[in-house]
Amino acid sequence: MRLFWVVGEKSGDHHASRLITALRGVAPDWEHAGMGGEAMAEAGCEIIADLSQASLLGLAEVVRHLPRMFRLRDRLALEIHKRNVDLVVFLDFPDFNIALLKLLRKRHGDEHRAFYYISPQVWAWRRRRAKQMAKLLDAMAVLFPFELEFYRRYGLETVFFGHPLCGEVVPSDRRERLRGMFGLEPGHQAIALLPGSRRPEVERHLPVQLEAMEIFRRSHPEAVAIIASSENIERSLYASLIGERDWALLASGRVYDVLAVSRVGLVKSGTSTVEAALIGTPFAVLYRLSPLTYFLARMLVRGVTHIAMVNVLAGREVVPERIQREANRERLADDLERLWSGAEREKMIGDLKEVAGSLGEPGGTKRLAEWIVRRFGEG
Repeated sequence: MRLFWVVGEKSGDHHASRLITALRGVAPDWEHAGMGGEAMAEAGCEIIADLSQASLLGLAEVVRHLPRMFRLRDRLALEIHKRNVDLVVFLDFPDFNIALLKLLRKRHGDEHRAFYYISPQVWAWRRRRAKQMAKLLDAMAVLFPFELEFYRRYGLETVFFGHPLCGEVVPSDRRERLRGMFGLEPGHQAIALLPGSRRPEVERHLPVQLEAMEIFRRSHPEAVAIIASSENIERSLYASLIGERDWALLASGRVYDVLAVSRVGLVKSGTSTVEAALIGTPFAVLYRLSPLTYFLARMLVRGVTHIAMVNVLAGREVVPERIQREANRERLADDLERLWSGAEREKMIGDLKEVAGSLGEPGGTKRLAEWIVRRFGEG
């Protein structure tokens, strides 16, 4: 079996690497190549194109780079056919992936089977895409239980084996030892700041997170910030945004430890909200986009009340969401105050445990790999 992976996001790179590793355990003779990143390469995938060639932030940014994206799409389509690929595995990244899938079907019909892992959130926008995907795909695996019925109603073979992060999101050590590793004094209380993994996200989120901390520290001088920094962003950017704030610490590549050691958090919307729920740390969600991207998103999204996946899963507001203008220092500082102690904090801890329990049992990636071998391995 020859598999070709199409991944355009860093989070997808990690999810794909886990699944490739699991597949190599049950089907060691299968070959893996495609567009991805370092994690996939380490798992044994031949990288044909680096995901940085496709990774863009927001609708407005994509529009500016359409010619380059079309060239990349055509290049991958040629590579897939030249390699006589048996199964193309798409992860998230819907605009690019669906365009590539349509091109493959137009040129080669059903010659290359197609499997989608990590559903695009078409239930939030472009719901008509689900019908299109049902015609183009052989099967799909989703990360969240409510997505199962959504896609099945369109006739798409869909499976759910549990979220791949269940059992994986664990701190590296006990809380007290982590406090020592981060250099926290006995009287310190940590607040996790998760601004995102891309430069534009950090530039938009970290300043307001730090400003909210400044307000909060007027009444809680024991509070210190631990910033979960991205290994792909130069340290100098963080240093320039932190400035002279000696109460702000950087922790590169240690998101789970940062969440585990913190009393509360300010978390960028995305996978980090699921990770925070699995750790159990109370948090508020924030997200800022460029004005044009936000305008376009408001035009396209229909029938969705929440953006934080924790709230989507619960069907109610478990964690506060602060978007665009509401993601300001005063509002975020107030969220920190309300979650610092008291009944609201205790209620959120219980709600987060409920949401984490809805994501399934550990071992979902291995169960999915075994299913893929059964479903696609015999031609």
